[in-house]
Amino acid sequence: MQYTIKWSEKSRDDYFKIIDYLLDNWGKNVAKKFNETTLHLIDLISKMPTIYPLTEYRTNLRKCVVVKQVSLYYQINIDDNEIFIVRFYDNRKNPGTISETLDETEL
Repeated sequence: MQYTIKWSEKSRDDYFKIIDYLLDNWGKNVAKKFNETTLHLIDLISKMPTIYPLTEYRTNLRKCVVVKQVSLYYQINIDDNEIFIVRFYDNRKNPGTISETLDETEL
C-alpha cells in the first residue's frame, strides 16, 4: 500500500531554499540531481514508510539522509495512510539545534 505524502509549510520552505542555494552556487545540474534524489526517496518512503530509523527527537519521527549535507525528517500516520514531511535539515549545523528546528514545525 502506498501512503499519501503531505508536506509541512516549513519543509516546503526548507526544500526550496536548498534548491535556490544549489542553483545559485552549484548550478542547474546539481539542483536537478538533488531534486531527483529527493523525489526518489520520498517515493520510496511512501511505499515503505518504516525503511528509515526512528529518531530520539519526537515520537514516530524518522530520519532519511538525502545527501550527506541534508536530511529529511518525516512522520507516519498509519490511521490515515499518510506520510508527513516535517523538515529538511542541514547536517553541517550544530546537532543540538535539530530539536529546536523540529519544535518550530506544527504537526
